[in-house]
Order: sequence, then C-alpha cells, then structure tokens
Amino acid sequence: MKSIRSKLAIATCTLLSQGAQQAGATESSWTADASYLLYSETDRVTVNKVVTNANVTLGDNHLLTLEAVYDTITGATPTGAVKSGGTVTVTTPSSGGNGYKTASGTPDLAEFDDTRLGINLGLTHSLRRTLRINYGASVSVERDYEAYGGNLTLERDNEDRSVTFTAGIATSYDTIFQSSGRTPKPMGDVDENNGNPTFFPAGNKRGLEGMLGVSRIINRRTVAQLNYTIKTLDGYLTDPYKVISMTREGIELKRFYESRPDSRLRQTLYGKLVHQLENRDTIQLSYRYYWDDWGIGSHTIDYRHRRNLSAGQYLEPHLRLYTQSAADFFYHSLPYGPEPEYASADYRLDKINSITLGAKYGRPAWGGTLRFRLEYLYQSFAEAEYDTNKALIFQASFKKEFD
Repeated sequence: MKSIRSKLAIATCTLLSQGAQQAGATESSWTADASYLLYSETDRVTVNKVVTNANVTLGDNHLLTLEAVYDTITGATPTGAVKSGGTVTVTTPSSGGNGYKTASGTPDLAEFDDTRLGINLGLTHSLRRTLRINYGASVSVERDYEAYGGNLTLERDNEDRSVTFTAGIATSYDTIFQSSGRTPKPMGDVDENNGNPTFFPAGNKRGLEGMLGVSRIINRRTVAQLNYTIKTLDGYLTDPYKVISMTREGIELKRFYESRPDSRLRQTLYGKLVHQLENRDTIQLSYRYYWDDWGIGSHTIDYRHRRNLSAGQYLEPHLRLYTQSAADFFYHSLPYGPEPEYASADYRLDKINSITLGAKYGRPAWGGTLRFRLEYLYQSFAEAEYDTNKALIFQASFKKEFD
C-alpha cells in the first residue's frame, strides 16, 4: 500500500524548478492543471487519484505553486503469509482488527480501503537573472499514515544560461500505525490465541535528503541532465500490516509480524537526455541507478518519443524497464527454528522485473491542452507468494493558462 503513496520531498523541489523556468517563458499570470488517474491491478488494488495544481506568478520574481491530491485505495493486498486454509486475526487498514479467512490453496490476501489527502505548497523566488531559490512544504494524511515534509532548493545558471547547477535539501517526518492506532511488536506472534502479540504506540519515521544536479544545453536540439540524491531514514521503517510465515515441510506453523532495520541509507544516480529531431519530434531517454544498505539495487530505463501530429496534436509512446534485487532480509517464508532479527515477505522487497508500455495523447481543447495516458504494467517476482502482478493505468488531464 505504501508503494502507491507519492514521494513528496526532493520530487517537489524538481517540479518547482520546472515551474520556475516555465513561468519565465510565458506571459500568463497563472496556470491551472487538473488530472484524474485510475490504477487498477488484476484482482488486487485499485487506486483513484485526483490532482489539481495551480502556478501563480506574483510580480516579476515570484512563482507560487499549490497542489492538492486526493486518493482512494481499495482492493486486496498480499499480507506476506503463505497459502493457508486457516483463520488468523490480522489488522488491515479497513478491518480495525477483524480476522479474515483465505480459501485453502489460495494466496493469502487482506482486503482494505483507505483514502489520502495531500497538500503541497511551493514558492520560487528569483534572486537575480541566474539565481533562484525554491521553498516547499507538504502534508499528507491517511487513516493509518501521516507525512509532513519541507524542502529547499538553490539553482544557479552560468552567464549564458547553458548550464544550471542545482542543490537541494529536504526533510520529512512520518507517523505510521495500524488503523487501530497501534503498531505490532516486530517478529511478534500474529495469532492472538497463541501468545497474545504485543502492541506499541504509533511509530515515527524521520528522513533527510540531499540532491546535487547539473543540466546542460549541449546544442540547440539537445539537453542533458545528471542528478545525485542521498537520503537517510531512521525510526519505524516496518510495515505494521505485513506478516511472514514459519513453515516446516511446506506446512505453516506460525505467523509473525515482519521486522525491518530501523535505519536506511538510499542513494540514486539519475541521467536524462532530451533531443529534438529534425522533424521536431522529441525523444527522451533516462537511466536511474538506485542502491541502499538493505541490499536492494535497481536499474530503470525510461524512453519516450513525442510525435507531433497535425493541428497541435501529439502522440507519445512510452517504454519503461525496471529490475531490482531482493533485500538482504527478504524470505518467502521462515524455516522452522529461531526467528531472525529482521525478516520480511513483502513482495516489494523481493527480486523484481517489470515492464511498462503505453502512450500519451494530447490536443488543444477549450483554450487549453487535453491529455490522455494509457499504460500496461507487468511485474514478476522471484520468490514472493504472488509471482506476478498486472495493472492498467489510465489518466486524463487538462491544463490551461490564464492572463
């Protein structure tokens, strides 16, 4: 569930940076952008997201950005347990502590529903022609998760503005808990009839992120970008809903709440190349390398080709390839014996390969720009109880500039 949630720290800084450059290129005093997104997995999770965004120019040197996000998330998600025919009491975001039962021979799923409201606020200030500073703040509230963040980014151009250097810092503070307001003891026995699991108050997570970047206009048709980010997390990093089974000869003996380390160091290297062809079509190619001290490493390749059509229309095919190694403490299930300090069967920590394929179509409409996006996502997992996941993504957006 948490993988669906937006990451609002340095990403917000980047969006504000793009907004500042756009503001300098238009005479409009403000711009409004609204979108609806549907993310639907096969027999799993469904997300409905509405996003509204406004950029308002305040005088010659300020740009105010305001974004509101509303999500509804429903469906069923794997708990991490192996296939079972028994009944085990597990709290889910919508259950408040009720038990659920899985059919014999069926992967263990927990039904849930949740909503999220998020607000992002940003201000870009041009100190002089080649120097900008961006301030940002964000808040996101769900039934079982609260997130607060702030960020600061500084951008400096060289004299001919062909090179831009960027440095940013962001901080976040999150509160995590089950819908009952509690968090379970890591590696605590799930079955309330066998040991009465221990619960604690809500957990807190703190994050600090830094970013250094450079973008360069190589020639009149090509722009390159390179970013490095580093983020530290500490506190409660466990998912309070996920469990893991202990088995012997394929038979489940017990279920435990998962346990993850209380700190994490994440690093990312990102490169992007944008090139305009002779026919004025545009191609974008990016590569992202991610690694952390949990043993996860990932590679992402993203390719887009915007083809200009007649009457201001365009079609943009999109291909995304992703591969990820498993966390050091990922298990399909625990062997019978003493429990390890850290263990998780969360499929998001497994070895993953995925492909996203789709396209976006845009056209002028009602004095603005109307956009539609349709994509198909396929994921495969090496050891998780669910070895595949398929999803359709649809998005409709409308953007308009006002004087």
